[in-house]
Amino acid sequence: MPKRKRYFFSVIEEGIQNPKFAGYKGGRIEVYDRKSKSGYACYEARFLIPQEFIDIFRDTWDFKESDKMPYII
Repeated sequence: MPKRKRYFFSVIEEGIQNPKFAGYKGGRIEVYDRKSKSGYACYEARFLIPQEFIDIFRDTWDFKESDKMPYII
């Protein structure tokens, strides 16, 4: 059985109600540290991307694990 990595990513989509952003999806990526005892995300990053890319974005980040904390600008 492979070793579990330290960080776990979760993509959370949120509703966008502003009509100026029709055709976009927004939300956040939550990063969980398995060494943390709090049970809460240790970091989160917001996103707003064109709707046609949401499936690729989710496939790339959702339920992924890493031993390195992501550096997101």
